[in-house]
Amino acid sequence: MYPRDFRVLYLNEWKSGHNAVEAARNINCAFGEGSANERTIRRWYAKFESGDKSLEIEDRGKPKSALNDEVLQVLVEANPRQTVRELSEELNVSIATISRHLKLIGKVKKMDKWVPYELNKRQKICNSLLIRNDRDPFLDRIVTCDEKWMLYDNRRRSAQWLDADENPKHMSKPSLHPKKTIVTV
Repeated sequence: MYPRDFRVLYLNEWKSGHNAVEAARNINCAFGEGSANERTIRRWYAKFESGDKSLEIEDRGKPKSALNDEVLQVLVEANPRQTVRELSEELNVSIATISRHLKLIGKVKKMDKWVPYELNKRQKICNSLLIRNDRDPFLDRIVTCDEKWMLYDNRRRSAQWLDADENPKHMSKPSLHPKKTIVTV
C-alpha cells in the first residue's frame, strides 16, 4: 500500500470515532504488525480535528527561495562590486541564499589588482618612448637633470564578483588625501 492509502484509513478510523490506539491496532491487524504508528495517527487526528481533512503532506522546513539565477547574474554583471548584503536587500532574500546562488552560477569574490598609479596622456607618451628606447637606446646619449613633484594617491581596493576563471579588473588608487614629494632625476 501507498502512504496516501494509509492516510485514507486514518481518516476512516477518525470518522468512525476510534481513538489513535484503537486505529493503530485495527490497521496493524489488517495489514500486518508495524504498518501503522500510533504517534503518526495522533498527528493526523490532530490535523483532522483542526478542520483540515486534506490527505496531502505539507512541505516542512524553510520555504524555497524564489530567486531567479538569471536575474542575479544580470545584477552581478551590471555591477560586480556589489556586496552580498546589497544584493540580498535588492532581491529581498537572505544573505545565505545570495551566497549559495552566486556559487551555483559560478561567481567568486576576487579583489582588484593593484595598479601603482593611473597614467595620464603625458605619461603614456613617456611609456611609448621607453618602449622605443628598447629598440634604439637613444636615452643613453642624453644627460639631463629634472625635478618633479610626485603625488601619492592611495586608493582602496574593492572586491568584485567574477567567474572563477576570470581575472580581476585593474583598479587605480583614489586620491583621498594627496601628498606630494619632490623627485630629482
